[in-house]
Amino acid sequence: MSTGDRHLLRDIAEAVLRRTAEDAPAAEQQTVAGWRVRVDTPWTYLTPVGWAKRAQGWKLHVSATPLSAPVVLARAAEVLGRHRCSFKFASTLEELRGLLSRQTNRGSVGKFITVYPPDDEAAVTLAEELHTATYGLPGPPVLSDRLYRPGSRVHYRFGGFAAPSSLSNDGTYAYRLTAPDGTTVADERNAWYSPPAWARCPFESGQAPVLKEAPEAVLLAGRYVVREAIRHGAKGGVFLAEDRTEGGEVVIKRARPHVGIFLDGRDERDQLRHEARMLELFEPLGVTARKVALFEQDDNVFLVQERLAGTVLTDWRPAGERREAVLRLARRLTELVSAVHAQGYVLRDLTPNNVMITDDGDCLLIDLEMAARPGDPVSPAFTPGYAPPEQVRARWHTPAPGVSADLYALGATLFYLASGCHPTLADDQPAGARSWEARIETLVTTAAARDPLVTALSPLVLGLMREDPERRWDLGRVTAFLREPLPSTAPGPLRLGVHQQERLLLDGLTYTLSTMAQAEVRDPAPRGRLWPVTGFGATADPCAVQHGSAGVLTLLASLLGTDGWGTVQLEACLRDAARWTARRLAAEERPSPGLFFGRAGIAWGLYEAGRALDDQSLRETGLDLALGLPADWPNPDMCHGLAGVGLTALHLWHATGDVRFRDHAHACADTLLRAARRTPDTVLWPIPDDFDSSLAGATHYGFGHGAAGIGAYLLAAGTALGRQDCTEIAVAAGEMLVAAAELRDGAASWPIGPGQESGMQHWCNGASGIGTFLIRLHAATGAPRFRQAAETAAVTVHGQRLRVGNAACHGLAGDGQFLLDLADALDDPSYREQAEELAAVLWARAVVRDGLLVVPDEGGREAAIGWNTGLAGVLDFLHRLRHVGPRPWSADATPTGSRA
Repeated sequence: MSTGDRHLLRDIAEAVLRRTAEDAPAAEQQTVAGWRVRVDTPWTYLTPVGWAKRAQGWKLHVSATPLSAPVVLARAAEVLGRHRCSFKFASTLEELRGLLSRQTNRGSVGKFITVYPPDDEAAVTLAEELHTATYGLPGPPVLSDRLYRPGSRVHYRFGGFAAPSSLSNDGTYAYRLTAPDGTTVADERNAWYSPPAWARCPFESGQAPVLKEAPEAVLLAGRYVVREAIRHGAKGGVFLAEDRTEGGEVVIKRARPHVGIFLDGRDERDQLRHEARMLELFEPLGVTARKVALFEQDDNVFLVQERLAGTVLTDWRPAGERREAVLRLARRLTELVSAVHAQGYVLRDLTPNNVMITDDGDCLLIDLEMAARPGDPVSPAFTPGYAPPEQVRARWHTPAPGVSADLYALGATLFYLASGCHPTLADDQPAGARSWEARIETLVTTAAARDPLVTALSPLVLGLMREDPERRWDLGRVTAFLREPLPSTAPGPLRLGVHQQERLLLDGLTYTLSTMAQAEVRDPAPRGRLWPVTGFGATADPCAVQHGSAGVLTLLASLLGTDGWGTVQLEACLRDAARWTARRLAAEERPSPGLFFGRAGIAWGLYEAGRALDDQSLRETGLDLALGLPADWPNPDMCHGLAGVGLTALHLWHATGDVRFRDHAHACADTLLRAARRTPDTVLWPIPDDFDSSLAGATHYGFGHGAAGIGAYLLAAGTALGRQDCTEIAVAAGEMLVAAAELRDGAASWPIGPGQESGMQHWCNGASGIGTFLIRLHAATGAPRFRQAAETAAVTVHGQRLRVGNAACHGLAGDGQFLLDLADALDDPSYREQAEELAAVLWARAVVRDGLLVVPDEGGREAAIGWNTGLAGVLDFLHRLRHVGPRPWSADATPTGSRA
């Protein structure tokens, strides 16, 4: 998109408002002319001088496409300028394109202009005038709203205007609506119209009853009965349906109007029609599924295709001998790509998610909507990790790449097929800091350790994934390679050496210190943050452990005074960050008391910072905050609730000797014992259904949110406080978790909770966190069954090291901490060696940021700092791996400061 487009929409809005002022009667020109314009990302805000925005009310949304946006904005600005009503719009055509993309949250699609009427009467007037002004112009439906009139671009919903978001019981910022009786409810931005029951709708179109429940079945084209949603999305969704005419089940894809629209007017409906043509072309060749029908209904396009019995490659596990199954599929996948190329097409988006392994062991390609003839004008489409550099760097509306792009994707897909590892590497900054091929080779070499199959296929993978398109292996060479006998040996374990560990530690710490926002330290903003965040972190407490400053405080405090780390810069950063955190405490209410999302972790971090800096004020701030934590709270878990409070009380009692913390730990234990729901075979801690929390009604097994973390606290309390009742219920929780383990080939995994999704392995929910509890239970009781279960959890953790993210909560840092727990508890160096193998994967994924080698966050694309989701937790794991010591955020953490 041209850089000249950046100011197009703003120029239009300002020109219309100036003209509106000039056209107004002389007596009104002074009141019409004054507008404040604030350009931001992704919105531009226009507010009349003296405007007093309401806290909440009926807001309007006007949708548009990139082609209609200039006209829609010009006409809407004229109406809004005349009425002097505050509004905002997507700042650029590129921002609007993002609002119309398939990656956008379904409820936000199409919200080009948001209008904030001063009252209900004005909302009705504005809706009608905006409807008249924009009628007939194209734009998508806004799913969170109700359509003003049939065919309108205007939509409405009840929501917050200017009410600031506040921290919730979950430790995240949430917008709240205030009911007439003074109670508050969440401002839910669902993908369906869902106003609060007490909000009286002023619009005539809103008098019809709101659909509260989805119908039991939807009939499409008079023939297909939709039975199940496979997935929902901004584009439209994929559904499983019954075919009443031919019988059996079919898969139906839906494309909504104007979603994913391009500047040439094509949208996702055109993409779906194109996919139908690809099915017609390639199904007779045995490449893909059969097209059943293509039809339109209510301006939506639906593609019906046969349902393939099987599983996508990302979920596939060989039933028999792995080596032969992988090689057979590799040969078949090469044949499929060759068949597509023989018809003059390039796939452009070959990934494991687009490969279906059928029940009879064959494989087919699915989702061919991106297939194109080389040179045809297209918009870039790719999946990170599976597209070559030239495809990733392509401009919008570029010629489709040649077959070499599919060769790279084939190599990446074969690598996943053999290793289970997505070859996703974030870009170095500045670009070109290292050889791309060298980075790919490091990742492949890391995956090949211990694995003879990956080792045997490495030359093929590296030959296909070369950076230079002209040097990639062609399909003839691929076919010949796969016909030859492959070697059956592999290198031994690949562990991260001392020099590499020190490089990641020093560079990571330097990056952490250098990215702290000095402007925020000097002049804190109402919603400011000390370190950058990504994804969910944008809505999280900036002081809490999970995404905020408290976790970084504990890391820096543990490093201060350790050999090689006691730098002046580190001490200054720790002092500034701790004082900033302390100042922020008084700025807003924090209802969540938990260890990782709430006040307990902040108290812990401030105390440790004060101890490391010998700063009595900081120590007292942390201790005072901890003394104010509740001993009774609806959520019993470690992350958000009472187990985290109790663990903090134990830690501070050990650190200070203050009996008030001992008594607090007792009280927390008493509450948790009362909250336990016991049967002869289980002991669980459900979160109450009526608790104001996104976790309401949840019952989990894991450490972060369930029985393992609560059991770990009660075990620690039983030992420290001499309470047999706590120890007994911790043992009962351990027995339940041992019985709930799902064993496969000597590896254990756990469901999230009773009757829920299985196969989890992370610290917060799964093998890593449950093993963390069970190995401590073994140490306390000597029971072999707890040790055995913990060691089978370690088999899962080590075996899945290539499939998980990097961070402590959901990835390698937390999994590595568990392996170090086993090494310490069992005096078994093999587990430390396994932790070094996990660290080697972190090394392979590290990116260059301003000359520093940094491990990306849990998303794998950016370098955020938060302890449980970013770099701080990774550095804590690497520091413990390199220098030994107890696990952070545990009752076994040393009370004397440095862990080295």
